[in-house]
Amino acid sequence: MPKLDYNVLKEIPDEFEKYSNMLLGFEKEGKFTTDQDTVVPGSFIPIDDNFPYIRKGFKWWIKSKFFNRVLNYYSKLINKNLTNLKVEGRENLAGVKAAIVTCNHISKVDSFAVREALKDNIMFVGAEHNNWKGLMGEIARNTGYIPLPKSFSLKLMRKFNEAIEYYLMKNKRILIYPEQAMWREFTRPRPLQNGAFHYAVINNVPVVPMFITIEQKPEPIDEKGRQNFGNYTIHILPPIYPKFDLPPKENENYMKLENFRLWKECYEKTYGKPLQYSTDKAVWDENFSEYNEILNPNSSKK
Repeated sequence: MPKLDYNVLKEIPDEFEKYSNMLLGFEKEGKFTTDQDTVVPGSFIPIDDNFPYIRKGFKWWIKSKFFNRVLNYYSKLINKNLTNLKVEGRENLAGVKAAIVTCNHISKVDSFAVREALKDNIMFVGAEHNNWKGLMGEIARNTGYIPLPKSFSLKLMRKFNEAIEYYLMKNKRILIYPEQAMWREFTRPRPLQNGAFHYAVINNVPVVPMFITIEQKPEPIDEKGRQNFGNYTIHILPPIYPKFDLPPKENENYMKLENFRLWKECYEKTYGKPLQYSTDKAVWDENFSEYNEILNPNSSKK
């Protein structure tokens, strides 16, 4: 395998500080799904009706084996040399086959942590702009990438939905980031979108919540003058199963809030402080009040 320059995945300190300050503004305004990065025009291949959402056949199997071997090699190096990854809670995967997997989205390399936690049995949903041109896109397309079409056309969404159902029936585990946007090394869980839980409910599979916590490195800057990633621990939390006695929308909401509760407990246990946000109260109350009982469990008892 060719040698990988890990430093290309790091930010220079000024850029990292810029992104961190950006998040303070997003959080205050309640813009939790706003991405820090601007999509570069022409850097990806738009999804059209010809995209092979479901891949079958011997030729694809060979390509998948080859590219998974390449990706596994680099994943292990990145998890070891960039984030010093630790995995906790693998016992919570016992008996779980097909599942929707959720994880907080905190870096360009967090999917490698999920891949290590699941021992490679993973598909992943990503935005259309992750359908990159060149070798990286070819690797992604042959190692489990299921693109969410930007257009949301009925035909493409039907193909997307069929792919989710097909791979779950093959006992695959599918990663969906319910926070939607990536926020660089943001340690707190953010309010969640419904999509991951919708697909768990309609396909009658559990959600396996995972949460990455970060221990900052003693040396924040490396020898090449770039910002080090922190030391990551990925926590595999107890699976959440749909409740058969609830209507679909209520079931989705139950699974979403239970996922958030488990993330909150993991955050507070690891960092030793309560989960709080700087979001303006009026904005929070208008958009995120459903989380108040989880954030302040004793308030309803007063």
